[in-house]
Amino acid sequence: MGLAQPIVTQQMVVAELTKAGIDRDIAIDLSYRYYRNELTYKDIEYLENTFNLKLEKVESNLKSDVKDLDNKIDIKFNDLNNKIDTVENSFNVKVENIRGELKSDIKDLDDKIGNVENNLNVKIENVRNELKSDVKDLDNKIESVRSELKSDIALVSNEISLVRKDIEINKM
Repeated sequence: MGLAQPIVTQQMVVAELTKAGIDRDIAIDLSYRYYRNELTYKDIEYLENTFNLKLEKVESNLKSDVKDLDNKIDIKFNDLNNKIDTVENSFNVKVENIRGELKSDIKDLDDKIGNVENNLNVKIENVRNELKSDVKDLDNKIESVRSELKSDIALVSNEISLVRKDIEINKM
């Protein structure tokens, strides 16, 4: 025993033929003849031509739809590429602007550092000169005190000599 064959009813055949675009009256007639095994060669050719035309129409529509979809996809890709290019260009411009601002800020900082360095050098030089002046003043004062001390020592020495002489005179 073989496998059970699927049962195809006359209504199923009519439904499929009308779905394929065949007029309902013709579909009913063809399905009737199919069930009576009365289909002629001409009927089969008609079905073949009808199905081939429908198939060509479907193929043509599918090709057209595929072409339309390809065009839409290409347009979307182009739009996306343009948006990406725009964002990239905008990003590059912003990066260049920031780079320029950073260079300007670095130059400003370099100038400020240079000014601070110059001011510090001037202040250091002023302090150095003040210290030299103070050292010179101290040297002069020390020299003055030394001279005064020498003078005082000489006076004291003279007085001691005089006192010694007086003591010697008084001893005699």
